[in-house]
Amino acid sequence: MDRTRRNLLIGGSMLGTLALAGLLPGACAGRQGRKAAVRGSSPPKRPPGAPRPMLEEDIAPVLARLDAWYAAHLSNQYKFNPPATDAALDAFERRVGLKMPRAYRQLYRWHDGEESDRWGPIYGLPLLPLRHVEQEWTAWNEVLAGFNGNRYEIPGSGWPRGAVDPAYINPRWIALTHDGSGNHIGLDFDPWPAGRRGQVILYGRDEDVKVVLAPSLGRFLEWIAGLLESGNFRLEVEPGRQVLRPFGLKDPPTDHFHDGARILWARPGRMADLRDRRQSRSSCHLKA
Repeated sequence: MDRTRRNLLIGGSMLGTLALAGLLPGACAGRQGRKAAVRGSSPPKRPPGAPRPMLEEDIAPVLARLDAWYAAHLSNQYKFNPPATDAALDAFERRVGLKMPRAYRQLYRWHDGEESDRWGPIYGLPLLPLRHVEQEWTAWNEVLAGFNGNRYEIPGSGWPRGAVDPAYINPRWIALTHDGSGNHIGLDFDPWPAGRRGQVILYGRDEDVKVVLAPSLGRFLEWIAGLLESGNFRLEVEPGRQVLRPFGLKDPPTDHFHDGARILWARPGRMADLRDRRQSRSSCHLKA
């Protein structure tokens, strides 16, 4: 499917919603420039079986590690929001119709995300406040309604095979981050049988291949903390300003964490096709 067809599909009356959620093509829209594989109009057949159950985790130890790293490296440049209340978390669960794992509530009782700058603490990606998570979820569901409920209107695929729904949109995906261009790291509450409920995935406007990054939120945060503690980061702060700008991986030296994450999780010969299908993202640092 070419870019023009994609933009027509997500255009029209959805412009306001898409602009609010950052789903419209923006300043970096030309960085993709590739065609998605067209597999016909029929939804893919879901494999038989049930996914593994959600992990119940205590993420207090990894949050302490992240606190220590941020205090050492970002103490004067970066501020999180205060914790979310239990009432706000309960209201969010009612709105999206999902019971969130213990780790999710711990994460938001740690901080209700941040919104001081576009470049955030997950290698430049902001942790979304609950109200922004709900806005993203609402916007994607309105796009789905515009597709007459067809999750596969824009075809895609998933990795590992059979672990994640290859849909363009799934209402049981909950964003953790956004990149300003309609792409997310998020929790998957509707995995395919080879996956696990609550796994962490890449999805969004440009993510033709949905990729499982971790089996749970806790494992994902442990991975992030390990990368940071190992020194695998490039961090720059604008002189004289308390504003974080470029914050990325050192190895691989990518301009976007999604691309680096795919490479880091690659197994020999398993994901080369993913890198071939995605044109390298150009440097495009959007100002807040």
